[in-house]
Amino acid sequence: MPRALSHTKSPLAILRGPLRDTANWIARGRFAPRAKERIWINPQQLDRIYIRNPELTPDFKRRHSGLVLDGDWDKKTEPTDKSWKIAACLAHFRDGVAWAKTGIFDHMQDMIAARGTFDSCRTMDDIIARYQKIDALYSDIRDNGFRDETVLQFGTPRLPNGIYVHIDRNGDPIFGAIGNHRVGIARALGLTRIPAQLGVVHPEALSNGILGQYRRGAA
Repeated sequence: MPRALSHTKSPLAILRGPLRDTANWIARGRFAPRAKERIWINPQQLDRIYIRNPELTPDFKRRHSGLVLDGDWDKKTEPTDKSWKIAACLAHFRDGVAWAKTGIFDHMQDMIAARGTFDSCRTMDDIIARYQKIDALYSDIRDNGFRDETVLQFGTPRLPNGIYVHIDRNGDPIFGAIGNHRVGIARALGLTRIPAQLGVVHPEALSNGILGQYRRGAA
């Protein structure tokens, strides 16, 4: 009998928001990472995506934002453009390929068949309507710039629903696989500075002060 696949457990996210901020400040000083804080990234340099596969890696979600975590999780990556959503966005917006020919509709239908619902879609009509909204988002970003929905909470700029970005041991960004379409649009438009939400941070990155550069948009 084949052995059942085990799932890699995500770290417990007991401390969130101000509690995580306080714990990080006590452990690492006043420049420590903060939960859901806004950072600035160059999407053209966001060339790796974290592999969110519970059979291989912890599944980092927004509740893990600002978590400082040791280990080799930051090595579990693949090229960002292997994301089928990002690849479809690049094909559609950069190369002019119709959505139906990018493969995105097929992927969406496969996910719906496996899960019952995916990205709030259940039917082909839902999928088509969703990608009409993605077209509208692209037009808005192209015409008006990338929206910065930063809010100031407890003295820290935070981006609760921003593109999710981890920082590896070398201080390099890893796309956290939340905000795929926005990353694809930003890359297709050639944008070089957009806001993002800080994800998980490897402790080795903190020793060289790289986080300050992301806060200033200079990384």
